[in-house]
Amino acid sequence: MSKRLDRRNFLAQAGTAAATSTLFTANSYARIAGANNRIQMAIIGAGGRGNSVMRSFLSFKDDVEFIAVSDVYEPRQNSTLKACREGSKATVDYRPILDNKEVVAVLNATPDHWHGPVLMDAVKAGKDVYTEKPFSLTIEQGAQMVKAVRATKQIVQVGMQRRSSDAVRGAKKLIDEGMLGDIVIARAQWYWSRKPMSLNPKLEGALDWERFQQNARKKHPLDAKRFLNWRNFIDYNGGHMTDQGTHLMDVIQWFCNNGKPPVSAVCQGAVMKHKGGDAPDTFSAVYEYPSFMATWTLCYSNSYHNGWQIILQGSKATMELDDDGYRVYPEPWESTNKIPTPLHEFKGGIPTEPHVRNFLDCVRSRQEPNAPVEVGHNAVSAPHLANLSMWQKRRVTLSDDGTTTAKL
Repeated sequence: MSKRLDRRNFLAQAGTAAATSTLFTANSYARIAGANNRIQMAIIGAGGRGNSVMRSFLSFKDDVEFIAVSDVYEPRQNSTLKACREGSKATVDYRPILDNKEVVAVLNATPDHWHGPVLMDAVKAGKDVYTEKPFSLTIEQGAQMVKAVRATKQIVQVGMQRRSSDAVRGAKKLIDEGMLGDIVIARAQWYWSRKPMSLNPKLEGALDWERFQQNARKKHPLDAKRFLNWRNFIDYNGGHMTDQGTHLMDVIQWFCNNGKPPVSAVCQGAVMKHKGGDAPDTFSAVYEYPSFMATWTLCYSNSYHNGWQIILQGSKATMELDDDGYRVYPEPWESTNKIPTPLHEFKGGIPTEPHVRNFLDCVRSRQEPNAPVEVGHNAVSAPHLANLSMWQKRRVTLSDDGTTTAKL
C-alpha cells in the first residue's frame, strides 16, 4: 500500500481488508489449545506505546502471536503488520477484529478517548483485553466501564505495570509490616526536560481523521499537530495529569488507602513547554485522604531527578521509590547535608514484561489479573479530580458513589 494513497482509496482498501479479516474460520480458534499453543491477539491503536507493549508481548514468542492490526493511520498499520503473523490484515475500523473468532485477546492501545468504547465493545464480543492506562476519559465513564466488564466473564488487565513489579510489591510488603509507621504525607513527582511540541508536523500517509475524532470532547478540522501530539490536547485525554499520575497515585493508594481514591483535590497548572497545546505540562495537585495527605507534581521543563519518584514519609521512616528500586531511611533524618544509610534497599526497575506475563497466564487460567478494572478505575480517579479542580479553579470532592461530572 502506497504511503501517498488518498483518503478515499485508503478507506476503500481498508474496507477490503476488513472484509478479508472475517474469512478466518472458527477452526483456527483451536490454535489456542493446539500444537503451537499460542494465544492469538490483535492490536487496536498501533502508535508508539502500542508497539512498545506489543514488543513486550512478543518477547513471549511461544505463548502469543498477533494476527490483526487496527489503526486510523496508514503508516502505523504498515509498520505494525511487520511484527504480525504472515498473512495478517490491517483495518481502520476495529469492529471486524472483534468479529474475528480467531482473535482471542486484544491489546487496546488507542488514545484515551477511545479506551472506553474499545474495551466495552471488546468484552461484549467475548475478547479478553489488555487495555492501556489511563483506564477512562472521565470518572463517570470509568464506572460504566467497570460495570460493562463485570457483566461478562472476560479477563481485563489495565496496563499499570507497577502492580506486577518485584520492586513495588516488595516495597508494599515492608509498609504492610509497619516499617514506616503511620504515613502522614505521600509525594508523587515526575520531572523530564522535553523538547517543545512541533507546531507544523507532516503526515506521512493517509489518516481517517473523522474516525479518530469520534468520542472526542470537541471536534476540529484536520490538524496533524493534534493527531501526532494528542496527549497535549484535553479533547482526547486527561493530559499528562492522567497519563503519568495514574501510575503514581495508584501506588500511593495501594500502599496507604486500600487502593481507594481520595476524598478531594485542589490543583493548579500551566502549559510551560508544549506551547500550542492546552494540557498543562507543569502542575501540582494536593489530595485529601482519610488518614494522610498526598501531592502530585509534574514538570516537563526541568530534569531534576530525571523521571518519576514516590516519597512516603512516616512516623518511623521514609521510603523513596523510583526506577532504581526503593530505599528506606530512618526517622529522624539527622543531617541536612548527608544521606543516612538505608535501613532497607532494593535495586530494580519497572519492566512491562511481568505484567504482560500475568495477563497471558490469566487468559489461560481465568484467574483475576494483578490490575483488574476496579484498580484502573480507582487509580485514575485522583488525576481526574485534579484535572477538574484545575479546569474549574476550585476544590473538587468525589461523590459518595465514586463519580463526579466534568463540564468543559
